[in-house]
Order: sequence, then C-alpha cells, then structure tokens
Amino acid sequence: MGSFGLLALYVVGFIAIFYFLAIRPQQRQRKAHDALVSSIKRGDRVISVGGLHGKVKRTEEAVVVIEIAKGVDIRLSRKAIAEVVGEAAPAQTPQEIEAAEPEESEEA
Repeated sequence: MGSFGLLALYVVGFIAIFYFLAIRPQQRQRKAHDALVSSIKRGDRVISVGGLHGKVKRTEEAVVVIEIAKGVDIRLSRKAIAEVVGEAAPAQTPQEIEAAEPEESEEA
C-alpha cells in the first residue's frame, strides 16, 4: 500500500501545480478582460481581437459600434474587444523620430 499512497501524493501534487500554473492565471485574465469590456464607453479608442482600430460611437448591452474610418461603422461583440488604448499620439516626422532614437555606438 506504500506505493499506492506515493502515487496518490504525486497525482494530488500534479493537480495542485496544474491549478496554480494554468487555471488560476487564466481566471484572473478573464476577470480583467471582463472588467475592461464592461468599462467601454463612447469615445474610447479600441483594438479588436482581429486587429481593427477604431473609436467607440455607441454601446449596447452585448454590442459595441465602432468607427474604423470616416463614415464606416461596424458592430462588434463586446467580447471581441482586445484592448482600450489611450488617445492617439501626434504624428511625428521622420526627422523627429530620428532625433528621438539613441545613437548606436560602434564597438571595434
């Protein structure tokens, strides 16, 4: 019976490790996404899971209408919103981008 007890201990240990490394983090991620989705409001800039960027025009219970281009509105499920992004950064000229990059030093 000693080997059976050891086997049972291994199985319980494996289940506990699996729970803490896989299931629990997934639950936290789902709760965070649900909070994000429920906080979407008119005027937010969002990115869908398919990569579409747009501005929220209207929200309904399960649907969000976003404008992806001037005069082009699409309806998405709230669950299809991957993230809410802040205001768009002002466009930079290539010279401004070059000036902001640190210069690489050559090592001989």
